[in-house]
Amino acid sequence: MQLFSSLSACFADKLKGGCGWAELGPIVNQLLSNMLMLGLFIAVLMIFYAGFVLVQGQGSAESRSRVKKIFIGIVIGIILLVGSYYIVEFILDTFGVKGVYRQNSIIERN
Repeated sequence: MQLFSSLSACFADKLKGGCGWAELGPIVNQLLSNMLMLGLFIAVLMIFYAGFVLVQGQGSAESRSRVKKIFIGIVIGIILLVGSYYIVEFILDTFGVKGVYRQNSIIERN
């Protein structure tokens, strides 16, 4: 995982004094990318769970109501997840966090 390679700069050389502002950017960027992928994976699992609930309920009104609530939660979660990703990306760009580690970002740069 690339997050650990970003963290290795903090612990590799004790003479440098550990992590500084230069290491914060790559750590935040990798952590954010990993959390986005994990969140999207969980959203896919929740979609499968909603389908399972619908099948188990045999299409009853109660199961459809429950599945509707699950899907609303999934959509809200994905919107919050992607929105927070873009907000943090904007903040990183505003503070000028650039470099090789930004090549692995999910957002395509020009």
